[in-house]
Order: sequence, then C-alpha cells, then structure tokens
Amino acid sequence: MKNEDFEIEKLKNCERKAFDKLFRKYAGIVKAIAYRYVKDWEKADDIVQETFIIIYKKIEQYEGRGSFEGWLKRIAVNTALKHIKEEQKNRKEDVENYQLTEEKEEEVNEEDMKSLIESVDFSKDEILEVVMNLPKGFRTVFCLYVLDNFRHKEIAEQLGISESTSKTQLLRARKLLQKRLFILAKEKHKVKKVNFLKQVIGKRNG
Repeated sequence: MKNEDFEIEKLKNCERKAFDKLFRKYAGIVKAIAYRYVKDWEKADDIVQETFIIIYKKIEQYEGRGSFEGWLKRIAVNTALKHIKEEQKNRKEDVENYQLTEEKEEEVNEEDMKSLIESVDFSKDEILEVVMNLPKGFRTVFCLYVLDNFRHKEIAEQLGISESTSKTQLLRARKLLQKRLFILAKEKHKVKKVNFLKQVIGKRNG
C-alpha cells in the first residue's frame, strides 16, 4: 500500500491529525488556485475553508482513480467557480455577456511578437501576473482550460455558456496574452539596453 493510500484511509476514518496534515500540505495550493479565479485574497481564504469542508464531507467518494491531489484541485476549482457564479447572480450579470469580454489592442505583426517574446526569459511570476490582469471572462476560461485542464464541454457546463463561446474566449485570451507579453518584452529589452549603455559609459568614464 502506498503511503498516500494509507493517509487517505486515515482521512476516511475521520482522524483529526490526518486532516490537519492534509490542510498544511495543500492549503497554499488551494489558495493559489482560488486567487486565480476571484483575484481577492480574503475571498480566496473563504474558498480554502469551504474546499476543505467539502473534502471532509466527500472523502468517501474518492475511489483512487487518478491522483488525490488532482481530485482535491478539481474541488478547489469548482468551489471558486461557485463563488464567481454567486457573485454574478447577486449582481444580476448576464453570464453570456460576461464571458464575451472583449478588449481592443493595437494591432502588431504576429511573427514580430512571437520572435521578441521568445527572446525574453520570462519568470513564472511575470507570466502569471499578465494572466491575472486579463479581463475577468478571458482569465476564467484561460485558467480553466490551460492551467486546470478542463475541457470546453466542462467549461461550458460550469459557466453556463456554449462550447463555442468557451473556445472563442480562449482564443481571444491567448491573443491578448501574447500582445501583453510582447509589450512587457519590449520594456525588458529597453531596460536591458539602458543598463548596457550605463555600463559602457561607466567604463569609459573609468
């Protein structure tokens, strides 16, 4: 029996220490997932608490198919989406229009963008920051499909939209992400050039 299987058996037997250990191990991961969708650390904390309550209640439903971490992450995502839908309902937002967020950007040659983006070594945090600043509808679909491995059919069911809307939003999100990474790449190149010039000038003055 794997160590993880043994721990899961303890969870199913409602052993408090096992749940405390589970929380310490995964709370940070769940909070990061929640923040991707709600973009609010206080709300993310609420989602963390709710996620682990659900896991406590549904632990018997975990049958060992796939990784336990994957099962837990799926619950976290679904819990975050529930919060999004509740907020939409409270504000009486139209879900379809919400998901069809558009943003006009300056047209740039796609090959030029790709070339410059690929020449820059972006950190994971830099890329994630750009993703987090996408319009809400774009960000939701992008995170579901790219980061959390949902299929378009699942996204459509979760958000109450059509599969074609999900696919369109993903395409628009990727294009906007590419353009914003291009802008960031230009800024990084400019800084690099300025720093190089300062070094050259400094050496000449020396």
